[in-house]
Amino acid sequence: MSDIHFIHCEDDENDYRSLETAFKEMMDDIRDEGGVDKILICGDIANRGKAEEYEVAEKFIKELFEHLGCNERQTQLYVVPGNHDIDRDVNAISRQSFLPALLDLSKADDFIYNAKHKELDAMRILYSPLKEYHKFANLHSSADTIAVGILEDSPNFNDKSFRKEVQLGVLDNYVIMLHCLNSTLACDVNEVNDPNDMKPNEHKLFLTKYAYNADTPITMVNISLMHHPLAWFENSTALQEAFDHKFKVQIYGHVHTQSIMQEVEGKSPIRFQCGSLHPGNYGDPALYPPLYNILELDVIRGTLKLRVKCYSWDGEKFVANDRFSYARKIALPKKSRRTIRQRKDVSQTKSKEMNEKEMYELRYRFFGSKHIKEIILAMNPKAYDEGKPEHANAISFYRSISTKADEVTRLQDALNNESTLKSRTVRPHEYIMLV
Repeated sequence: MSDIHFIHCEDDENDYRSLETAFKEMMDDIRDEGGVDKILICGDIANRGKAEEYEVAEKFIKELFEHLGCNERQTQLYVVPGNHDIDRDVNAISRQSFLPALLDLSKADDFIYNAKHKELDAMRILYSPLKEYHKFANLHSSADTIAVGILEDSPNFNDKSFRKEVQLGVLDNYVIMLHCLNSTLACDVNEVNDPNDMKPNEHKLFLTKYAYNADTPITMVNISLMHHPLAWFENSTALQEAFDHKFKVQIYGHVHTQSIMQEVEGKSPIRFQCGSLHPGNYGDPALYPPLYNILELDVIRGTLKLRVKCYSWDGEKFVANDRFSYARKIALPKKSRRTIRQRKDVSQTKSKEMNEKEMYELRYRFFGSKHIKEIILAMNPKAYDEGKPEHANAISFYRSISTKADEVTRLQDALNNESTLKSRTVRPHEYIMLV
């Protein structure tokens, strides 16, 4: 899914009320067919980056899980921010003063490096309009580690990243990695609307090289998830070359219509442009229908296969849309080239997968609890800092106990009154994602 643009309003004021109900009811059918492994939202969850909009989003997500018959241990949700996830009322003047440095390609990466390692307040200001988004994203284990550091008031950002790396699992002995990237640091009232028709006062965006410098071992298949397509950036040609080297599958949002591109069939990276669930009155309805997708990802004999099944809104219900459904494949490096060390890494990845899912569920339940303070005080009265927000205490406390088996068990016991939803059958091979 992408570009949902949740707003805070009364039910009778929601133009998408019937659509959202039909969408959630469609999840009943998906549940009966075996469910999905992951849910991806490609930005613009909110409309103005306000806290109350993320409350609406969280309610929608919980209802979505209920219809899918699962929880976040079985079906993780991952998100990235879009331009509508920025609260433009926050530090607008200060952020505006950073733009000349961010949009000068000869200075931008140095500016980002210094902000991360020397001028920490500058990094906090850059991230400040995303505060409410990052609270939502952190609840779903999607915030990058710099954002998490800001949320918990970390004294430095050393060893913290501009992207969130997520291990989705292993297919045919290839590790599948999802990279959630933030494309919004240079967004403001003058950001470009259409890169092919720029107005005199508009500017393109900036993405630091530190955000997409993912490792590319032969054992790994990297997937990028980012709101803005690369044409929206100052150095779009160089970025495309770098992304094609780093990411076999690239998923974008923002433009509200759907397409797919692969320059050389079966060989080049796959670039998937995801349509919008709430596109608004935007262009030709046939090109901009409200839609969602089921992505099927598999690796068979060294070939990555991606199938996109699109369902769009016809005014009354969601129906299969063949126009925006696709099937693509890409050959992967031969496994015979792997080193002994790389084979060992894949084996370790498989063995850790279930434990990571259990910890993901525990983290989600704890961060979403209405009794965070009470739980922390009961487990360790000295661990709660009254001078910090509750979410910052939750992050710090979870980090302090996450490697201690006895403390993890105590936290599980404290959360035992949380309801659990029925489990579903997990496929042994391919990954199914709702996008």
